[in-house]
Amino acid sequence: MIPVKGYTTFHPLKHCIVGSVHAPENVSDDLKDIMQTTAEDLDNLVSTLEAFDVSCYRPETKDATKRPPVSPRDYFIAIGGSLIVGKLINGYKDILGKIDKKNIKWFLDSDISSGNMIRCGNHVHWDISKDVKPQAEKTILAWLEDNGYRTTVTRHGWHMDGVYSILKPGVIVATKDLPNLEQIYPGWDICYLQNNKKQKSIDHEWSGNSAESNYDVNILSVNEENCIMTEPNTTLFNFLEKNKINPVICKFRNKEFWDNGVHCFTQDLYREGVMEDYFK
Repeated sequence: MIPVKGYTTFHPLKHCIVGSVHAPENVSDDLKDIMQTTAEDLDNLVSTLEAFDVSCYRPETKDATKRPPVSPRDYFIAIGGSLIVGKLINGYKDILGKIDKKNIKWFLDSDISSGNMIRCGNHVHWDISKDVKPQAEKTILAWLEDNGYRTTVTRHGWHMDGVYSILKPGVIVATKDLPNLEQIYPGWDICYLQNNKKQKSIDHEWSGNSAESNYDVNILSVNEENCIMTEPNTTLFNFLEKNKINPVICKFRNKEFWDNGVHCFTQDLYREGVMEDYFK
């Protein structure tokens, strides 16, 4: 069975989903190169994670007429000893089948995931979109409170992992988009990054809107000493060096097409560690 546990974004990562794409021969000519290079980059990410002793799981890609399960971050979140499922899409059945049923909480069609919910010990920041029904919101907030969490709510309707990443206690990499970030994390060391120019990508129903995305903040922490990102950034590297964090580069040549950074291409299932209060 696959174990489930998650209290932070920076505890040692041990079990992780990494997205999958369709085989190039199963898609139209304009997508063949995107599938090939994305598959290579995802395989490289798996190899990088396995070198850190992380077990990786890949969703299935059976129906090439639909967007592949490349973004597992959008559907799940491990909180405490539970995996919350916010949406159920093709490709993840076998992975979910390897997780003990008692560890899965179903909040379907509630738009809850570790893309819009940031965990930091006993504190959770949930950016609630208009797609969350009032009763589902009430139920989830009550569940969090019953399980010992203090919750900060914002209502921008964003994926917060594209706005900021917590790399270790007191250390954040962020855009300047969230006006109340410093109120949520008072006194923390925050590195604000400018948005880099994007490469042009083909228009397709499977692609995202990368116009406002900043992939440099979409970071996957392996632990407090190592994190994975898609490309070098001098400002970020200097900040990481100051905070004794080692950057590991895993290039993604088609991140603009998918509108995904390395965090979006993954979903942590199990991180070591226990619930702590990082706001004392």
